[in-house]
Amino acid sequence: MEIKDMETKLSGIEADLKTFFAKHAEEFKATGASSAETKAALEKLGEDWKECSSRLLAVEQKIVSRNDPGATEVKSVGDLMVESEGFKAMAKGANRSGQIKVGSFHKTAIVNATGQNQPLVPDMRVPGIMGPGLRRLTVRDLMPNLRTSSNLVQFVRELLFTNNAASQTGGSPNSGENVAKPESALTFEMENAPVETIAHWIPASRQILDDAPALSAYINSRLLFGLKLEEERQLLLGSGSSNNLSGLVTEATAYDTARTNVATDTFMDVIRHAITQAEASFFDVDAVILNPQDWESIELTKTSGSGADGRYIFANPQSIATPRLWGKTVVPTYAMPRSQFLVGAFALAAAIWDRDDATVEVSREHSDFFIRNMVAILAEERLTLTVYRPSALVYGGFPYGS
Repeated sequence: MEIKDMETKLSGIEADLKTFFAKHAEEFKATGASSAETKAALEKLGEDWKECSSRLLAVEQKIVSRNDPGATEVKSVGDLMVESEGFKAMAKGANRSGQIKVGSFHKTAIVNATGQNQPLVPDMRVPGIMGPGLRRLTVRDLMPNLRTSSNLVQFVRELLFTNNAASQTGGSPNSGENVAKPESALTFEMENAPVETIAHWIPASRQILDDAPALSAYINSRLLFGLKLEEERQLLLGSGSSNNLSGLVTEATAYDTARTNVATDTFMDVIRHAITQAEASFFDVDAVILNPQDWESIELTKTSGSGADGRYIFANPQSIATPRLWGKTVVPTYAMPRSQFLVGAFALAAAIWDRDDATVEVSREHSDFFIRNMVAILAEERLTLTVYRPSALVYGGFPYGS
């Protein structure tokens, strides 16, 4: 019952009490006591009052709790998996959970963990499982993320543009009338980018997932993270063969080492040459991808001098701003091998096409898992990468762009 209705009922009870006492006032004065009928009526009104007051208090507490930001429950991806209808169906005997959309251990320990007292099932609630650090994922953020419902994305790539734009000239007396205008040329080619599947799975005991929801959530999150690590590697370095994506580095144009002055150029000079080379495609460069150790070397570059005499050339140790070099965003990622770099107009030169978002699925149908009370937890996604203008992406290495 809503608060307003509760308050209305309480007001009614209060009015009934006033009416009752007014009606029996003479009886109280004359006898100093109430009859059995009066006592019963009073007890009934008192019970109604107590019930309404308790329910009103409970409703008010729920509303306060709901409006308290600190009391808001934020469900993790693992919680969504464990609480899904498919997962609950498996607990009742279903063979598969069905795909559970999420938008992303040591094998022996999970497979062999049994019994109530084994270390993976604590006897009290703990803050969580402390796992290794998670690497920041950044390459996907540089490009448009689009949707496709096909297993193949076809696109047209420009091969050559011959620009003959000029004034219309000629004629007699050179009036520019009645003469042909200049003709330019564009050459295209049709390209295909097949959608590829990235996936992995792990076995786990059904009991451990039933007995330790936190462990189930942890397994789920680690599977998704591993999936994203491989996605980032393929987006950057995919070979384009054996059902791998054709990555940005594979599609990029090689850095022109003739631009480098070996005698004087630093890492920063090489990056600046690469920016100029990429922008010759008439696309503005928006980012530079580096290995974090190479970015460290650039940031620690100092003026000549030793000790207190050396000063950082452009880095500010106190700055919390986004890393930038030559006005372009720097993306440090361990997916890029050390001593290599990629400069590009990523937002215009390439795009990611998602066919199926990352999903987690649990099944007992693998091998003899049903009779061994085991489950297979599978994480997978389907996507492809298209590169429209390879000349807008320049790939090279340090120290001289080689």
